[in-house]
Amino acid sequence: MGKLTKAILLSLLLLSRLVSAQNAPAALEQDPVFNQTIVQWIHYPAEPASRAVYGRFYAGFSIDETGHIRDVSVLYPKMSTQMSKNYRFDYEIEAGLKHMPPLSPALAGKYILPIAFCFTHYREGPNPIVPTNVLPRSYDNKERILLSEVKVFAFSPGTLQGINAMPASRQVK
Repeated sequence: MGKLTKAILLSLLLLSRLVSAQNAPAALEQDPVFNQTIVQWIHYPAEPASRAVYGRFYAGFSIDETGHIRDVSVLYPKMSTQMSKNYRFDYEIEAGLKHMPPLSPALAGKYILPIAFCFTHYREGPNPIVPTNVLPRSYDNKERILLSEVKVFAFSPGTLQGINAMPASRQVK
């Protein structure tokens, strides 16, 4: 095999891996098992909902060669141990992703999943408050594939007494 043929084959191999990596987010986001599991298992924690606390979290995880979710962690924002215990956003995220059944091995890779916990505080308006925090550039590495955001919703009580008893909303950053 000549040098030109080897170079062409190597280029095609690298190109196919690049195309495969670029298609991975679309493939994972279109996977019905992934989508159903996220919706079914990631919940708005009760304590922050009762305090009108909302925020956007970025979960890191990988899918191994057998399709299993591994290395689940909240990358950002990092919360103190006490705040993490009180609010349990990270627990909900990690528990939800760990409930994921095996996925296609073709989805193997490292990912970042933004999860926005949006809160509707009826005293402050009829629309959900969407978090504004973003992933710092220092986390923007080429090792992980950034997925589309998933939104999880909670609401203030529907009664006037309940609405008036709610503290003002605030965002975890």
